Amino acid sequence: MFTLWIMGRPAAGKSTLARGLADRLAASGRDVENLDGDDFRAQFHPELGFSRADRRVNNRRTAHVAKLLNRHGVVTVVGMITPFAAARELARETVEPDGEFVLVYARCSLESAEARDPKGLYADARAGEVEKFTGVDHPFEEPTDPDVVVDTERSSPAEGVSHVLDRLVELDVIGERPDA
Repeated sequence: MFTLWIMGRPAAGKSTLARGLADRLAASGRDVENLDGDDFRAQFHPELGFSRADRRVNNRRTAHVAKLLNRHGVVTVVGMITPFAAARELARETVEPDGEFVLVYARCSLESAEARDPKGLYADARAGEVEKFTGVDHPFEEPTDPDVVVDTERSSPAEGVSHVLDRLVELDVIGERPDA
């Protein structure tokens, strides 16, 4: 079993990519759970803020749930900013005893993410209405060793899903690509 951990800037296309992958994997007969970062935070620990420590707790808890789902035969797709390398490594270490961990980087420049921002959060952050917003007044550490990179500025969502599925076959995580 495996977890696809899709990370990237706010508005990079993580949720869109996660939904597409979850749908394709489920259509192939796999049990799949999509843990959307925003939904997970709102439902399970809305008391957490966005400090480095709170983000670490959020990532650790999400990784633990992914581990439990993998243990019970469920493919898990996580779409979460995960701006810090240490939190990504902790997620990998948490999941790997019970499933394979595949880090997918939804790569998108700050400028493009800000231009496409559907929630207007970048504008709110620049106006001082949102604190510790990743990429504006809080760090975003580019990953140095993702298992898969999807350039969401240059790829359509369908192309991104296709690329990840191809890489999953190459990495021997799945035996063959699910049909469309």
